[in-house]
Amino acid sequence: MNLISVLIRDLERSSPGSSDTAQQVISLLGNIKPGSALFVGDEIITPQLFSGKFGCSLTAAFTDNFRAEQGKAAGLDAYTVQLFELPGDRYDLIWYNGIVEFDGCAQRLEQLKEKLSPGGILVYRAVSWLTDPSPDTKVFCQRRFGKILPLDKVLVLAKEQGFKVQDFYIAPKSDWYGCYYTPLIAAAERYAGIHTEDSSVSLGMSELRKEADIFDMHCEEYSCVYYILKG
Repeated sequence: MNLISVLIRDLERSSPGSSDTAQQVISLLGNIKPGSALFVGDEIITPQLFSGKFGCSLTAAFTDNFRAEQGKAAGLDAYTVQLFELPGDRYDLIWYNGIVEFDGCAQRLEQLKEKLSPGGILVYRAVSWLTDPSPDTKVFCQRRFGKILPLDKVLVLAKEQGFKVQDFYIAPKSDWYGCYYTPLIAAAERYAGIHTEDSSVSLGMSELRKEADIFDMHCEEYSCVYYILKG
């Protein structure tokens, strides 16, 4: 288990995001009335928000056992799933908080569409290029986040999959630095102060600070984008 895997157990979320962004995206969904919904992600705030908003039957899926337990404690119908696994049958609303993409957006969108009821709404979060990235940023981010596509290319792929693009929302810098890297680095510093004998901590701290610095210097080049797609 690497350093970040240890630290995120005490954090609100395991990837960039915020309740403000979740509420903003929810506001873009319009006056929908889904009967069933699926959330796949790494925090419990978003499913609580849209469950409260829409009052529908909600399944919350997490790849970490501890996050599923947090969801159950908060009253969610929460389950632990394998990476990229989508439980259940079809849903009227799917919110998929992707962050690392190995297979590519086209395959992920195809997988999600199979789980979406006809006319349903998909919120698909993916790390996307906002501008042409510098070579160093591209190499680093693709090693960290997998296959990254430009925002406009994701929109084209969604249309090719038969989705209607309803809207999209670009996560602000604060979702990354203020709500993720800052508390994560603070937790790492506390951990390092306690586990002074662990030689791997300094290496993990170095990699974490490098990732945060890359984003801080090149945040105009990439971010999480929430694609709101109608099936």
